[in-house]
Amino acid sequence: MPAAPTPVASSTRPQLGLAAASCAVVVWGASAVLIKEVPQLDGLGIATYRVLFGAVAVTLAFVASGGRVTLGLLRASLWGGFTFLADLVLFFVAVQKTSVANASVIGALQPLLVLLVANRLFGERARAVELLWGAVAIVGAVIVVAGGDGGGANSRAGDLFAVGALVAWTAYFVATKAARRTLGAFEYLTGMSIVAALAVLPLPLLAPGTLGGTTAIGWWTIAGITLVNGLLGHFLMGWAHGHVSLLTVSLLTLAIPVIGAAAAAVFIDEPLTALQVGGMTGVIVALGLVTLSTARRAPDLVEADLEALEPAPHP
Repeated sequence: MPAAPTPVASSTRPQLGLAAASCAVVVWGASAVLIKEVPQLDGLGIATYRVLFGAVAVTLAFVASGGRVTLGLLRASLWGGFTFLADLVLFFVAVQKTSVANASVIGALQPLLVLLVANRLFGERARAVELLWGAVAIVGAVIVVAGGDGGGANSRAGDLFAVGALVAWTAYFVATKAARRTLGAFEYLTGMSIVAALAVLPLPLLAPGTLGGTTAIGWWTIAGITLVNGLLGHFLMGWAHGHVSLLTVSLLTLAIPVIGAAAAAVFIDEPLTALQVGGMTGVIVALGLVTLSTARRAPDLVEADLEALEPAPHP
């Protein structure tokens, strides 16, 4: 019988956790533009290739580094893999049906859902500074959507897919936080990727034509989405979950629509209005203040928070 994953020791490195989460947010913000640049494939096809390629790459790296894929690892990563796949498919489809700004900002409302579950599930209480600047960032993120026309690319169907991705994205963060109680970041990334790949296998049968072809540039773009935006981003964010509170990490994701909308304006001609630029500025300033506050927290307070998240010892 395979050995169960061992609990991960707590740590007091919030600054490194913030840096890792911030890097993940940057590469995730850029992914929406890349998705639109893959020709001849719809969102479902791109998501399927990304999951399958990602699982192969990370599993080979994990085994080569001495890791072992066990049933215990896959069980601990089960919900993370399912929710990750659901978010990926829904978001990729949303980006191709509506504007990058709309799809990204709808997903950025995640902290509202996190506030509802963080205390109940993990005992994390939002501090006044997080609530204040988090509210400012959310308002700024909403302005990014409300203040623009999306270049005529907006679609109610795409927006609904984005709402579904928002729910799945929140569930993925909660599942990741729970899994990181017992798994290291690389272990979790591997287990989650394998579960997602197994779950995605039936999709090409349910939706014929999903595994179509694309151009050479399209394949290189999918590779970039897989390795940089996908595996690197999720590894960094998974690691950050062991060092920073769920709410703080969630608030940082509000920068994703800012990065996505700015990249779309530069690279694929989705215009930004002055109102959107103002909203983006508000998001960046507010998140900078949240990050600064978290980085300056006393180490003993961070240690207490992390100890509260550790599972009780088994009898």
